[in-house]
Amino acid sequence: MNEHEEKGLQELQQSEDASPTAEGSPAAGAPEGVEEGVDQALQEELSRLQEELNRFRELYLRKLADFENFRKRKEKEVEDFRLAAHADLMRDVLPVLDNLERALAVPEGDGSGIRAGVELVLRQLKDVLRRYGLVELNPQAEAFDPRYHEAIARQEREDVQTDQVLEVLQKGYTLRGKLLRPALVVVGVPKKRGGPDEGDTSSAEESGGSRGDPWVR
Repeated sequence: MNEHEEKGLQELQQSEDASPTAEGSPAAGAPEGVEEGVDQALQEELSRLQEELNRFRELYLRKLADFENFRKRKEKEVEDFRLAAHADLMRDVLPVLDNLERALAVPEGDGSGIRAGVELVLRQLKDVLRRYGLVELNPQAEAFDPRYHEAIARQEREDVQTDQVLEVLQKGYTLRGKLLRPALVVVGVPKKRGGPDEGDTSSAEESGGSRGDPWVR
């Protein structure tokens, strides 16, 4: 190998040794870019996990509310079933109450001992029914309430200003706030004040003048 060839070979080796340095010179700044990319990826993953957490939290709260509504609905169904079961019992016992009270309404005679026994039985029976939620409706002299009273008859009275119960023919009962049986009553209504044609009021009623009266059945 002559001197000229050796010189060319040396220049070629020098150029090859210099090329990795030129290519690797940007590598000095590479770690900073990689770090920024890692931070961005972590931020995106954190945001995704936070959104996922919020979604699961909202789902949990919704399911919790649904379960609470379900629990309340089931409790009400159980209470309604229990009330219906008690209502059947109370309805069957009511005639017994009526007969005992009718027996006590008979004037006292020689059978005072029988009356005392009936009073005791009636008192005990009422105590038992009261524990089950039965409440007696005895609206004597009270204002007429169509929600709890059933009018059997009416009487016009000058001494009443509004519809008022004059007589209770049969007591009513409620069971835990719900009507079990209305009270049968006679109602006193204010007497109508006649006008100039007062003498013709009876004929007017016979001809249908009281057609709009809610008490006429």
